[in-house]
Amino acid sequence: MKSANLLAIALLTALVGCKAADAPAGDATKTTQATVASPTAAAPTPTSAPAAVEPAPAAAGDGRSLCAAGESVVFSCTLSGDKKFASLCASKGVSDQTGYVYFAQGAAGHADFVYPADKSAPAGRFKRSHLGFGGGSGGFAYSFEDAGRKHIVYSISGEGLEDQGVIVAAAQDLAKADSALACEKGSVIEDEDDALFKYTMSWPKDEAIEKNGLPPKN
Repeated sequence: MKSANLLAIALLTALVGCKAADAPAGDATKTTQATVASPTAAAPTPTSAPAAVEPAPAAAGDGRSLCAAGESVVFSCTLSGDKKFASLCASKGVSDQTGYVYFAQGAAGHADFVYPADKSAPAGRFKRSHLGFGGGSGGFAYSFEDAGRKHIVYSISGEGLEDQGVIVAAAQDLAKADSALACEKGSVIEDEDDALFKYTMSWPKDEAIEKNGLPPKN
């Protein structure tokens, strides 16, 4: 009886093996393809967005004055009406015997007037005067002479008063201005360097302005 059972089991095992061997090859291929297309396959790594680039800070020579890159802006503003600039510029580390200071007036990138024409040492060329008014108002004026004309760059501020600009008058007669151009509100630029401020404060005073004030504008 046991021999008959063992023989039956052997026949069944052989039959199953034959059916597996006769299975079409395409079944194995389908199985392989299904494995490749499995949803568990690794997805491509997303590319991160580029970091935002911060804008470069404003620098000297950026078109807000006639001073070149690398120079200090002693004083500059946009003049009302013609939109030109009036700029008093200085080299870094300027002194009476080294470096230079110059005044320029004109459109951006093209000055109509420059004093002095050469960038030589500024000793004695420029003066700085104090302007005092009632009611706590006051200011200062930079001045120089060229071809018999006195050019004055001034700034006055106080309670309810804000006035900056450029005045030109006869050097020997400040009774009346030949021309007076005001700065646009909010356009004034001044360098805050302590060394430059101390240097301009050392300039001699313009005695005529100290005594009589600014020439009348009209």
